[in-house]
Amino acid sequence: MKIPHPYTLSPRASDAAMAEDLAAIPESYGIYAFSVPGNPPHLSWSINLNRRLSRLLAPARKGKGGLLAAYREKVDCIRYWPAGSRLEISLLMYELARDYYPDDYRKRLRLRLPWFVRLTGGDAFPRLEVVNRLSRKSIHAFGPFSSRELAQRYEQEVLGLFQIRRCTEVLTPHPGHPGCIYGEMNQCLRPCQCAVSGQEYASEAERVFRFLSSNGKSSLSALSSARERASAALDFEQAAQLHKRLEKIGAAAACRDPVVTAMEELNGVALARGIGKRHFRLWPMLRGFWQEPVDLDVSSEEPQAKSLDGKIRESLSEALAVIHPAGNRAEQIAIFSRWYYSSWRDGQWFPFHTLDDLNYRRLVREVSNLAKSEAQP
Repeated sequence: MKIPHPYTLSPRASDAAMAEDLAAIPESYGIYAFSVPGNPPHLSWSINLNRRLSRLLAPARKGKGGLLAAYREKVDCIRYWPAGSRLEISLLMYELARDYYPDDYRKRLRLRLPWFVRLTGGDAFPRLEVVNRLSRKSIHAFGPFSSRELAQRYEQEVLGLFQIRRCTEVLTPHPGHPGCIYGEMNQCLRPCQCAVSGQEYASEAERVFRFLSSNGKSSLSALSSARERASAALDFEQAAQLHKRLEKIGAAAACRDPVVTAMEELNGVALARGIGKRHFRLWPMLRGFWQEPVDLDVSSEEPQAKSLDGKIRESLSEALAVIHPAGNRAEQIAIFSRWYYSSWRDGQWFPFHTLDDLNYRRLVREVSNLAKSEAQP
């Protein structure tokens, strides 16, 4: 997102002028920055910007002033940015930290890259791996998972369903290769020992990719039909085997949060509050990149020419007509992951494959419910 133009406070203002300026600051989320000559800016945020800056800068009263009232002459500039939600705070803090601290912004933000399960590319014998660093050329990566442990658990569940290799070495297949225990247990196709051709192994890897793409849904429908046919033919042994495999697929699918998807298909809209009563913001994400927000103002009591549904459809269509893949995708997904999996998430996430798939009805209902709750005294 683009950094909006900041509001400024003059540290040299008189006490009366400072008190007037502080009173005009909204009691909302916000970010502030103090610039001191010769030092990096101090950047922080608060859930109540008015209260925080008043506590720091309020003029002296009855012998007591703000914590920084005596040091205002040392401050070169005071900037602040009001915000409507924790999501907006996270995105704006990220952009400001990159601007102010280009060398160590990730450390200052304590931004941990998310975890993905990836099917390796550029390898004649692909394998699954859990990673949290992705290059622009990374493909077949699925995430984000909330933790490394959950990503590894999902990886192991998927490996238990297929026969692709688990070793990490660069394979040079030959019949005299010693192999491994998984090959002896018939849990690997043993490409290292030339037990299968490269084409046969690629076919198994493709099955793994299809499973990851649908989280097993493609396999479940086919296996369920086969189980029903086996039961109808009184082949109960075959039906029991198919049922057992269906249970294993279900267990693997349950390890994965619904938000986990292919990195190139991480599309959705986050609904969060804006600044002001009955003001909201839609924060779109396309292919793992945050796009510019869309503002929604439903404060007017007058009849609208367009319905809320039509207004949202038109605004999103215009805003997302062209994707802007700017910045580091892994870091932007990390911000999404921190917000989505947090206990303090202050908004709703509406995923979609294309804009036509977006659940506009649910989105409009959620906006309406939030507007009604804010309208109540």
